[in-house]
Amino acid sequence: MKVLQLGKAYPPANLGGVEIVIQLLTEGLNDHGIVCDALGVNDIPVYKIEEYKQGKIYRAKLLKKKFSTLLSFQLPSLLKKITNQYDIITIHSPDPMACLALWLVKPKCKVVLYWHSDILKQKLLLTFYNPLLNWLLKRADKIIATSPNYINGSKYLSKHFSKCEVIPIGIDHPQKVENINNEYKRFEHLKNRKVIFSLGRLAYYKGYEFLVKSAKEISDDAVILIAGAGEENDKLVNIIDENSLHEKVFLLGKISEEEKEFLFRNAKIFALSSIYKTEAYAIVQVEALSYGLPIISTKIPGSGVDWVNKDKETGIIVPIRDSLSISKAINSLLNDEELYKKYSENAYNRYSENFTKDKMIEKIIALYNKLLV
Repeated sequence: MKVLQLGKAYPPANLGGVEIVIQLLTEGLNDHGIVCDALGVNDIPVYKIEEYKQGKIYRAKLLKKKFSTLLSFQLPSLLKKITNQYDIITIHSPDPMACLALWLVKPKCKVVLYWHSDILKQKLLLTFYNPLLNWLLKRADKIIATSPNYINGSKYLSKHFSKCEVIPIGIDHPQKVENINNEYKRFEHLKNRKVIFSLGRLAYYKGYEFLVKSAKEISDDAVILIAGAGEENDKLVNIIDENSLHEKVFLLGKISEEEKEFLFRNAKIFALSSIYKTEAYAIVQVEALSYGLPIISTKIPGSGVDWVNKDKETGIIVPIRDSLSISKAINSLLNDEELYKKYSENAYNRYSENFTKDKMIEKIIALYNKLLV
């Protein structure tokens, strides 16, 4: 069996949730003895081929970036050149460029559609993309969704229910990073504080303004740390200034892997305040579970976020856009040691039973094998 992962890009280019999954699958399948290549667009106008074990990573030359899409004239021609090598092509959606390339080439092999999320914000792009998307949904031999919630909540997937299969995104168990002590100094002033940690791009759909405002009502020994960069940064800085929250909320910007591990290992709670279904799953929740962190996350209609984090089992689910509910959830976990311990143990158990990388790869291989029978 030989497989191609076709998507927007491959890490570290354009690093996001979709790109992380493409890398997890490419490396995981090759580690399990299945030849798996990856094809995406480079984030610079340079064509490049790399290797991972027996697999290849093709980075097509970038033309320009438009509507969050990496455009490339080279991508369709590259796909046409290599397509006959593969028994299965897994295309990662949403990505108009990859979908266009597949439509132009029309490969004869099996096609698996990996559905990461619906397109919600970019209505103009969707007008042009919809015909391609509908073709892809019909062409796909199988559709992978990351949670049952998303199948039921997506107007696209619900029409193709019989082809859908749920395979949760899994990650490796966190390995201790060496030399992590070099990063401690930055957080020395927080040594005796109870850390509520959040990690992600500072984007409109993350709802960070509600997490920031929740700091007004949390206990004095607690502090909220938000790691990540993005277009909402200035807005969040203003909210912190207006509410005099300089000692309760810290925007960390981009952090290193060492800093990330330190914060996950030293935090008391992980918080996810997203407000739109663009947040379809939140891999970062799985990371938090793997460290045994109770999670406070939001109830987003049609999203799988509250399927990953189980309410009153691994954490607390709160309504979207509700700062007071976030602060009440934080205080209830920090003030009840028995409840905290229960959720912490449940969090790690849920990760190990459902969200390991090996479990994900095993399910993907089983799906591929069924398609080729």
